[in-house]
Amino acid sequence: MTDHIVLQPDDNTNINTDVDNSTRQQQLENWLQQVFEDQTFILDSLPGDASARQYHRIQLFDANSSDDTPAARYIVMDSADEQEAMQQFVNVTKLMAPAINVPELIAQDMAQGFLVLQDFGATEFAHLLVDAPTAKVNDCYQLAMKTLVDLQKTPVQTARVEHELPDYDSAMLNREMDLFRDWFIPYIGVSLNEKLWENLKSALIDDILTQPQVIVHRDYHSRNLMQDQADHSRLGVIDFQDAVIGAYTYDLVSLVRDAYVEWPESQVSSWVNDFWQLQQLAMLPTADSAEQFEHDLNVMGVQRHLKVLGIFIRLSERDGKNRYLADIPKVMSDLLLELNWLAEQGNDAMKLAVLPFNQWLQDSVLPAYQDKFAS
Repeated sequence: MTDHIVLQPDDNTNINTDVDNSTRQQQLENWLQQVFEDQTFILDSLPGDASARQYHRIQLFDANSSDDTPAARYIVMDSADEQEAMQQFVNVTKLMAPAINVPELIAQDMAQGFLVLQDFGATEFAHLLVDAPTAKVNDCYQLAMKTLVDLQKTPVQTARVEHELPDYDSAMLNREMDLFRDWFIPYIGVSLNEKLWENLKSALIDDILTQPQVIVHRDYHSRNLMQDQADHSRLGVIDFQDAVIGAYTYDLVSLVRDAYVEWPESQVSSWVNDFWQLQQLAMLPTADSAEQFEHDLNVMGVQRHLKVLGIFIRLSERDGKNRYLADIPKVMSDLLLELNWLAEQGNDAMKLAVLPFNQWLQDSVLPAYQDKFAS
């Protein structure tokens, strides 16, 4: 449910008394009145995500008209506690805008931490998939993969030099995986085998750093892709401020092994092969064979899913966002699938690290995990 306030020009009164009339809310309202001078607007607070940012939808009306149809709609970002992330959002927007459909920047106040952005609407990619026929689902994923290929066409040198995008380096990859050690393992109450853990991380990082490097959105999944209400032929892409320069498989594994949407592995494999062919058609650097591409994808998937398991527990334990616990079984299922694939079909170096870790996971982690999540 949204909080709902209506403001008239030069009227700072909050009509809905249920809304907390905090100093921050007042700052936002005052700023919006300056941005949209002489216009009436309605501001609705939107549900929060995994970050500390707050989002609102603003609907503008002609103050001199009796028509109750909004003249325009925008999204308002309030990033009071994450101004560095907001600056990065603006930076990455400028990088990605020539290649893919990201929100247009309408107004900004970096000092206060406010942005007004294009509103793609309320239809997420995930909504398009609900009860959709197979052909429609496939069309959606083909569009998402084509959009991703368009992003990967952006020159890495442009991102690095002109927009100062960081590299998805060994330190970052390692730090992310350690979220599994620091949050997930204590949550289920087992002891980590440090030697097996360090060997696995080392093998994964070594392999990931040899993969072709592209612009990585870093959270490219069904909740961060939108149906553009102004142009249904294009997907709107959001929540990209954490973009980096990294492995060419990261965003694809985020998409096809999404924590919130599940498909048969046969369908996932088909999309993975389609994407590999799209990369070839676009003359992007890619694997020499579909088998090698699948290997690279599963290596990257293990890294991502270890990280996500840790993040979801942290969101619950530290931030009180318990809804993410319901998504953990899907993430664990994907992790096990990827580890089993690498144990059977990985290269020699990967098998050497994965096989003993996988055995420890089966013997020690899974029983405790199943007890914890039995309900």
